[in-house]
Amino acid sequence: MRLHTDFHDYYDNAIGYGVDEKVHYNRYTKKASIDIKSKLDRPFHRESGLLGFCGKTYPFIELNRYGHELDEQGRLKIVETRFAFDAYEYLEIKQEWAHVSDDFYSYAYTKDPKLKQFFREWSRDSDEVFLEHKVPVWVARFYAREPNGILNPRLKDHGFERKVDALAAFQEISMYLANILVEQKELSVIEDRYRIEQHGFDLKKSFRNTKNG
Repeated sequence: MRLHTDFHDYYDNAIGYGVDEKVHYNRYTKKASIDIKSKLDRPFHRESGLLGFCGKTYPFIELNRYGHELDEQGRLKIVETRFAFDAYEYLEIKQEWAHVSDDFYSYAYTKDPKLKQFFREWSRDSDEVFLEHKVPVWVARFYAREPNGILNPRLKDHGFERKVDALAAFQEISMYLANILVEQKELSVIEDRYRIEQHGFDLKKSFRNTKNG
């Protein structure tokens, strides 16, 4: 796979394992409106979204840890951002940041049943969005103004290397581009009689009836 891009992602170094010259990935980010159900179906967390990767949709929740200093807008500065791709990862991050006990960890999990439900119900396999926008990777936010999505985002910015390692990501994108997103060209079917005439034969004369002399 040949990369045409203006940024570096975590799987780019896997290009050293071999390149299929026939596959090209124009990896340029672009804003887009992505339909991910009606507003009534939005999940509980305002920083939730979906990451689409090669036919699979991964629900995520962005978690931000704030410091004590203010930014230029007068808001607390974000000192760390992490992405949780399942309920257990979400709670582990919250526990790590809050330095709480295991008892509180279990309590928090049982008191929030929507958390597990969100990751379960929004995880799916479908090529619909990928084919519509002709990209192997996309991100969409539930609580965002239009356009709510980004095509060809930087996966490293979302911590996606924890889900798919560099070599696997490179190979999957290459195969998805070659097998699913490949543009199908119409093949012109030529009838046998025209094909034969193109080679200089006259169909009006039968080889069997041709007389010598």
